[in-house]
Amino acid sequence: MQTISLANAALSALANLILLAGLPLVFYVVYHKWRFQRGLAEILQRVGLQLGELRYLGYTAALTLVSVAVFLLWSPPVEPFIREGSPQRWFVGLGLGGPSILMAFLYGVVKTGLSEEILFRGLIAGSLSRRLPLLWANLLQAILFLIPHVLVVVVMPEMWILLLAVLAGALFTGWVRIRSGSILGPWLIHATLNVATCLSVAVRTAN
Repeated sequence: MQTISLANAALSALANLILLAGLPLVFYVVYHKWRFQRGLAEILQRVGLQLGELRYLGYTAALTLVSVAVFLLWSPPVEPFIREGSPQRWFVGLGLGGPSILMAFLYGVVKTGLSEEILFRGLIAGSLSRRLPLLWANLLQAILFLIPHVLVVVVMPEMWILLLAVLAGALFTGWVRIRSGSILGPWLIHATLNVATCLSVAVRTAN
């Protein structure tokens, strides 16, 4: 059962990475090499695939620790996260072990964290920040990021407050990406919170 789930998690993460981030990134690279004759290093830098200013990574690391602590202390009800349609449903009953940890990393680090950060913070926020003032570029990318997450209300309407957290997180990570020039910090906090949520469900539903 765990082997099948782990294989499904790996395939799902790979498919999401290719469709959500890989294809748009390849199109972006090809377009900029053809249209502007930019080198690959310069293009990847524009997408935020670089280290960036380290102080912003420090800000993100600090907020990541605070956010995880708040999440653990808040300990939201687990029932909404195990309903049909919730991605955390995969983790029901797994407990804290090798398979659940690996599945959580595939989901949080690759499927959602890396894929969504390349698309929303790397490509979208980066492009908007070169055309608009920081305030408007950041607000617009945050709204675009929020739109697909409205599905949270469909699956768990009583957890609508999560949308406020998603919007606040998108505004912070967008600001970090634009100011630092890197998606590394946003990826760190995005991945960590998603991994923590998955493992929380796995532990709290274990027999």
